[in-house]
Amino acid sequence: MEAKGRYRIAVLGALSASCLMIASPMAAEKAKIPGWQNAAQDFKDAPLQDPMLLYAAGGLDGRVAVIGLPSFRTYRHIDCGVDLHENVFSGLPAGNKNGTPDGKYMWVNDKGANTICELNLQTGFMERIIALPFPFGVHHIALSKDGKHLYGTGEYTGKMSKTEIATGKTEVIDWGPSPSAPDYIDAGKDGKYIFAGNYYHSTVGVFSTSPFKLVKEIPVGKNPHGTDVIPEGTMVLVSDKLSATMTIIDAEKLAVKKVLPTCAGPLHSVMDVYNKDGGAYRAGIDKPEGLTSKYAYESCFVADANVKVDLKKLEVVDEIPTHYRTGHISISADNSYVMALNKFSTGLFSPTGIVYPVNFEMWDAREKSPTYGKTLKITPVDGEPHNAKSLMSYLVKDWTRGEAERGGLLKTGMTPILTPAHHTKVRRYMIPKDTTAPGVKVVNGVKEVHMKAFSYGYIPRQVRVNKGDKVRLFATNIDKAAGITKNPDVTMGLVIYGPYGLRTNMDLPRGVTSVHEFTADVAGEYEIFCSHFCGPLHLEMRATFFVDDPKKGPSNLAQGEYEEAQKIAGLLEEGQITVAERVKAQ
Repeated sequence: MEAKGRYRIAVLGALSASCLMIASPMAAEKAKIPGWQNAAQDFKDAPLQDPMLLYAAGGLDGRVAVIGLPSFRTYRHIDCGVDLHENVFSGLPAGNKNGTPDGKYMWVNDKGANTICELNLQTGFMERIIALPFPFGVHHIALSKDGKHLYGTGEYTGKMSKTEIATGKTEVIDWGPSPSAPDYIDAGKDGKYIFAGNYYHSTVGVFSTSPFKLVKEIPVGKNPHGTDVIPEGTMVLVSDKLSATMTIIDAEKLAVKKVLPTCAGPLHSVMDVYNKDGGAYRAGIDKPEGLTSKYAYESCFVADANVKVDLKKLEVVDEIPTHYRTGHISISADNSYVMALNKFSTGLFSPTGIVYPVNFEMWDAREKSPTYGKTLKITPVDGEPHNAKSLMSYLVKDWTRGEAERGGLLKTGMTPILTPAHHTKVRRYMIPKDTTAPGVKVVNGVKEVHMKAFSYGYIPRQVRVNKGDKVRLFATNIDKAAGITKNPDVTMGLVIYGPYGLRTNMDLPRGVTSVHEFTADVAGEYEIFCSHFCGPLHLEMRATFFVDDPKKGPSNLAQGEYEEAQKIAGLLEEGQITVAERVKAQ
């Protein structure tokens, strides 16, 4: 590239569509494009109109990001709550993980607050929050075949839920024996069954939808993570995190069909989807009958890669490098692009503080493209990326053309716009690294809790305080590299779920101590979890926070102020939360 004057422009890597770097001629000479990137040495602007939109649950960021495809520009963020995990579009679950969206609503579960947030896609605002019964600990959700119910996994209690969307009424059933940790869930395409992995049982549970009950458990690989049904509905793909395999379940026989070696640290899978004529499935245009798929893509956390699985041959046919540590994975609505939602960005971006950015990486999945398998865009994002789903932009109305006046999604009389607090009833600050021994002590009438975080756990594992205590929580990441020497910048997190989620959404970078001060005002037993994905055994990072009522004795899962906890005080104004009624299983 020819230098012009004293400076010249060098476009680096996959950021060529959106970012310029002004450098000296000598610096530009040294700039090299890695082999995994598709990049141009001259500036090429991204399109202003995107045919697709990617909605991403931002984890501990508490917000949903709206990202254009293929520009990879962030359009906006929508505030929702504390720690968002799985998002589901309204419409039908037919097709791949994107479902068959109608462009009206999206639901996303908040693991930190034990709620489900309802977003109005046509207005771009959150419209409702459904507060689930306590104790539960919702990890992920899935939409029923008729689009009227959301099924949820209770990671912290070994329970499963079925929530009627219109009313919020929720059935809760047990999944024993203990210890039990249901996590990732998907719905069968025929409406008969729900499939969910149980991290501690190393099984996949099969649940009938009516009546809602456990039918059987199917043994799979060690510590299953993703549980994903293909568009045909004939197979369930299970990512066996600690077995480096994909267990393929026959969804009709409810038995293992094949165990396929895939990669190190497999976590999640997505699939492409085609209509009955073989074209990319167009929600809102094509009928959802006769859908097929060719390939599944699985994220490989430890291998820093995505693998491509031929769903007819049931074998791995390609491996694409990612940067770095892919957790969740997403596919564009037209099958063209795969998004690796990467947990670490070691060395990729300029530092912006003590908490390092994570990133989304989009690579070309079009087999006939000259850039197939190359990274097209990579961009830093807020929070800790959890799942992301894509829909066609034409499903969202163009309000500039007066669609609201023509009967958009505005409700008669009033359409709510809810703005939750991200942190409330808490004082937050950081101090130099705390060297106090782990434990609880009383200082000037305040319960000081000193916790150490490491790969993968907390000390102490159990913390007990009394209702009414003023708590000063010191949390320190004591790892040198969080168990992964390649990634020395790993941040850990600490959240006490439920009524304390807003007060304890803590970032734990190395070298400092995070301090939160709050009042323990709701009795009960509440799980502590790590909100930053810190390594392969991230889900093992658990502890328990007990708030005892001196008048009633020690708290446990059966003894606590759980009706009060369900109100999630401080998240919204009083009366703005739909408190789900617990109903008996039908």
